[in-house]
Amino acid sequence: MTRLFDEWDRPPLPLPEPPKGPLTAAIEGIVFHADTNDPIVGARVSVRTGPNSQQGPIQTDEKGRFRFDHLPAGNLQLMVSANGFVSRTIGVETLLDHAIKEAVGLKPQKKKGGKIRVQGLEVSIADEAIFVIESTGEQLTLEQYRDYTKSRILQSVESRTALRDIWVNSARRRAFLEELRRSSIHPEVLAEVLGQPEADAFDLLCHIAFGDPIRTRSERATAFRNREQAFIAAHKEEARKVILELLDKYRIGGIEQLEPEIFGVSPFREWGGATRISGWFGGAELLGWSLKEMQKRIYAEEVRA
Repeated sequence: MTRLFDEWDRPPLPLPEPPKGPLTAAIEGIVFHADTNDPIVGARVSVRTGPNSQQGPIQTDEKGRFRFDHLPAGNLQLMVSANGFVSRTIGVETLLDHAIKEAVGLKPQKKKGGKIRVQGLEVSIADEAIFVIESTGEQLTLEQYRDYTKSRILQSVESRTALRDIWVNSARRRAFLEELRRSSIHPEVLAEVLGQPEADAFDLLCHIAFGDPIRTRSERATAFRNREQAFIAAHKEEARKVILELLDKYRIGGIEQLEPEIFGVSPFREWGGATRISGWFGGAELLGWSLKEMQKRIYAEEVRA
């Protein structure tokens, strides 16, 4: 059975139930450019099979195809993304002993014109982005601004590990970012100009300074869920619910969401705020520890070749 999805502004899907029963279902399909119908090579595809379980991400082949086997039957979530395209999450109902076929169209991200103005920086976006450093009036191309950003980062840190040590410490991270802003460097502006709005700011800075690949917040959130199941399971059910919601807040808004102030917004406010939620973790001190531990584990050191 094949379906073509064209609902572009759907509400978030509920997390699927944990997988049950035989793992004999499959999903296969193609990812294509929604405007031209051309296959998208190297698109990232994942299947979420439960609150703490996921297959992928895998990449589509030279014909834009993908396949997942050994899936449970039920309502699963298919997550698809590609550089330069708007990401999508789709509900898929799988059946035992059947391969469900999906054709997933991605719309290209719209190129934005005009200007971006932030503290100490103005960016004019047309055929080429021009960065104007307001303190000096200097005009830089994108490549020149990347070199400028790299030199400023390397004045503060000598390695990716040193930057990570700063990044997982809230006070040091904020001071470092403020130092960059005083030099007219804004990671969120670079992400927009580079067409990487979902990039994690840490990975974007590592990409510019050390040549590392860019990872998205969604990719880091998925890796955390898969890698840190023991950490999640060590908490009580209510606390696990909070951890997963915090992870989703990070995925949408970045690492600054994992600060105590987050408990004043929905849904934490409706759950009783920091006072009640801290009880689910065994006290305010343990809640604070869990927040810090999540930050460290989201940016766990990877083994690099």
